[in-house]
Amino acid sequence: MKVVTLTVVFLLVTACHHNSKPEASLFDQMGGLPVIEKITENLIDRLLSNEKIAFLFKETVREDLHEKIVDQLCQESGGPCQYEGLDMVEAHSGQDIKYSEFDLFVTDFIHAMEDAGVSYQHQNAMLAIFAPMREDVTHQ
Repeated sequence: MKVVTLTVVFLLVTACHHNSKPEASLFDQMGGLPVIEKITENLIDRLLSNEKIAFLFKETVREDLHEKIVDQLCQESGGPCQYEGLDMVEAHSGQDIKYSEFDLFVTDFIHAMEDAGVSYQHQNAMLAIFAPMREDVTHQ
């Protein structure tokens, strides 16, 4: 009787496991490329109008920045894009970005996600992906 019960339980668990769909990527959960594009537009608008950190982007071509941010957000959230820009240390080398400036960037990023309709849960998931980059961006 134990063998039959264990076999039935095993078959049920196996059947449930094979029928379950893989969890959608964060990219897909947030709404894909249109949402990533909206976040990026919102973010760049905020960064360039933020008097405390806009100077960090004075030599940046908006279209290039847009493309790199879209590709990085897309790739890091599990989307199909391929980020081909510099790594974060190289990209920010010589800028001596302070923690307070990085934190202002994050605040603008949060507001950009809010403006794009990204849920609090998905915002936190995105922040968790990018938070470890803080040390690569600051004081370079």
